[in-house]
Amino acid sequence: MAADLAALRRDRAKASARMSELVAAARGRSMTDDETANFETAASEVTRLDGEISAAEGKNTVDASTTISRADAGQIARLCADGGVPGMTATLLTEGVSVEDAKARIAEAGEAANLVALARRKDPSIPEDLAATMLADGKTVENIRTALFDKLVAAEEKTSISSHIPADGKKTGDAKPVDLVADMKRRHGVKD
Repeated sequence: MAADLAALRRDRAKASARMSELVAAARGRSMTDDETANFETAASEVTRLDGEISAAEGKNTVDASTTISRADAGQIARLCADGGVPGMTATLLTEGVSVEDAKARIAEAGEAANLVALARRKDPSIPEDLAATMLADGKTVENIRTALFDKLVAAEEKTSISSHIPADGKKTGDAKPVDLVADMKRRHGVKD
């Protein structure tokens, strides 16, 4: 029984991966009719396998709240592709979110990605996938914004900038004071 359950989960993962591949292939454009048909076939396979997995785990039926229609699945896949987050497709479909919830989460992912891109201009050591990682961990855009702010502030604190002369009147650094008048005379061959 455990072996059957593992096989069902592997098959489901393959079907889900196929859906993600199709969405990624169509990134920046609409899916072709063949791609849409293949996506719907994979979505049906995921739904069927969810039912079999649920039954194998001892559940009688798949919770209706996690089942979405083919049309909604296709629309969510297109939204993910157009939003630049094709990797979210499988997650959103697995969770059974509505199209409206998917739109909100895709917009949130886009905003988070923009925040990370802006922060990386200042500090390239910030991982490119930070937004995706934090969203996958259940963090909000506000959590991501706070984490980026904290990281940038910490980096700024490492750099000491002073725009004043110390109270003791001593200049800092290794540079020696230069007599500009004497320097100009020397350069131009002017004698005293």
